[in-house]
Amino acid sequence: MTSFSRIWKTRLQKFLDYPPALVPFIKKRFYYDFVADQYLPAYRDFTYLDYQETITAAIEGNRSLVRFGDELFDMLQGIGLYFGDWRQKYSPSLARRLKEVISSTDPRLLICFNPELILKTKEEFRAAGIPEQHQFWTNSKVFLKDYYHPEVVYGSALCFHPRYNPNIDYVKLAFFFARKHIIIVTSGTERFRGIKLGKTTRFVEAPKSDAWQQYAVIHQSVQEELSRIDSQEETLVLVSMGSAAKVLVYDLMKEGYVAWDTGQFFDLAAEEIAQLSTRKGNES
Repeated sequence: MTSFSRIWKTRLQKFLDYPPALVPFIKKRFYYDFVADQYLPAYRDFTYLDYQETITAAIEGNRSLVRFGDELFDMLQGIGLYFGDWRQKYSPSLARRLKEVISSTDPRLLICFNPELILKTKEEFRAAGIPEQHQFWTNSKVFLKDYYHPEVVYGSALCFHPRYNPNIDYVKLAFFFARKHIIIVTSGTERFRGIKLGKTTRFVEAPKSDAWQQYAVIHQSVQEELSRIDSQEETLVLVSMGSAAKVLVYDLMKEGYVAWDTGQFFDLAAEEIAQLSTRKGNES
């Protein structure tokens, strides 16, 4: 099967799962793609941190962190998220919660976007040799204005992605982790069982796809692990489970905990995480 065929097979599945998604999809491809750059002046006062500053702000401020990419703005418009064999079906209840998170001005929460891509014009994408990527960010350009606050400083969502942020300071992360009781929430946790990042390292298994449909169970499992830790201030929850991760981080933040939406960090930086574990063991 060609790459083109796989893409359209995925798109067909999202329309079969939620037929109304066809309307916002058509708007995105055949209208917003042409008008999205007109919305860029709305972000003239947009203030954001670079990759290194984002991680530093989360560490030094002991803040929770959520990351919103292009696919989240699709979800807010009614389009489910599908990538390869992973998916998060569209859910009105999930969309409502995501709007709550993205609109937050709580200083305990560092909200991250992709400003280096959202603020790039169609001509700049062409000049960079990636003209097709402009369409990924049209919904972000059009609808970010409905949620962001000019007085808030935002982070960069790709801060944990080694391909975009090759200078991740793993030593700084190791030092921060070493002072925390860590709970890792992701799918396939068995592959990380040998990793010891913090004072203690616990795991909560999440489904590979459609985590939102099991959100209540996952949240309860995390709370059970949290109940086994004496110090709330020394606890850090690292979450990788798609769109539902944003809501879990937000809910934990409101409960007084610090949590990070790390995305694919565990897969993309597995070797470095293992080295962090080794360093911690050698320093003990």
